[in-house]
Amino acid sequence: MSETQNLQDTSAMTAFVELASGLWINQALSVAARLGVADFLKDGAKTTDELAQATETYAPSLYRLLRSLASVGVFTEVEPRRFALTPMGEYLREDNPFSLRYQAIMHCSDCNWPVKGEMYQTIKDGTPAIKAVFQVDNYFEYMEQHPEEGELFGKAVVGILRNFCLPLLKEYDFSGFTKVVGQAGPETVSIPWILNNNPQMQGVLFGPPPLVADAAGYAQSEGVGERCETIEGDPLDVFPSGGDLYSVSYTLIETPDESCVKMLQNIRRAMKDNGKVIVVDSLILPGEQYIWNKWLDVEEMTLGIGKVRTEEEFKLLFEAADFKLTRIITKEGETPAVLMELVPV
Repeated sequence: MSETQNLQDTSAMTAFVELASGLWINQALSVAARLGVADFLKDGAKTTDELAQATETYAPSLYRLLRSLASVGVFTEVEPRRFALTPMGEYLREDNPFSLRYQAIMHCSDCNWPVKGEMYQTIKDGTPAIKAVFQVDNYFEYMEQHPEEGELFGKAVVGILRNFCLPLLKEYDFSGFTKVVGQAGPETVSIPWILNNNPQMQGVLFGPPPLVADAAGYAQSEGVGERCETIEGDPLDVFPSGGDLYSVSYTLIETPDESCVKMLQNIRRAMKDNGKVIVVDSLILPGEQYIWNKWLDVEEMTLGIGKVRTEEEFKLLFEAADFKLTRIITKEGETPAVLMELVPV
């Protein structure tokens, strides 16, 4: 079976039925992630009975789940009722540094799954679905009230940032910079990677105390703790000064336009005159072709936390903060994110 569904190889009716049933795949992938099936397959193929014993599940039901996920390329049935991992399935492994296991779990969490069911309300009157379900304005407010969801989100974000951001950072030339500054949380993965690959640079991670503490621990684990300063602060108040490079990864997507401009203006005041900003974020391209980022935008809409922007929408934000977009780096097919370089006007 192909690892992706090719809707051009079937009738319009069949394609529609498969598309309308996509929630089955979403939930099945989440269940496999929660059970940790991939971790029990990391050393080789196992039978359904062996996996059922390891995951404490009912073998006949587990087989039907794995058989279905094999049809979309997550597992492969190497012999009758004996399964192994595929390259796609490797992303479900807990010990994979680029694991996306927690993203799969998060999409079907106690918060996210019922919110998806109220998308109709968002389209009708513009109210985020999360407000109709949980009486909160957005996902961040929900996480403040439900720490377990916040912990899940944090784990998911680490995997997302490694997979989405690092391929783009590898394409950027950091040789002329000496100090990179960014927010703890969104930059906790990126800045240690930059420092590890550019020994001439120092780093600063700042933000609220819990995120700063996590960032300090991560930087230490990556071997750059001595070169990465951590500071408590609010990006909507002031950014640490003196950097010649400021990094903004997956922050604007979850921030209203007005706050985006304010944040960028704070960076403009803090940075050196010859400094630059790199923005790593999702981008919606023109045209009606399939782009995963369009669906991410729908997710953001229902959760009330932001939106995925077009290039023109980004340019308006940058210009309002006295920045000019000089280039966009893409890795099409490898990451849905882009890297945008900004310079002061």
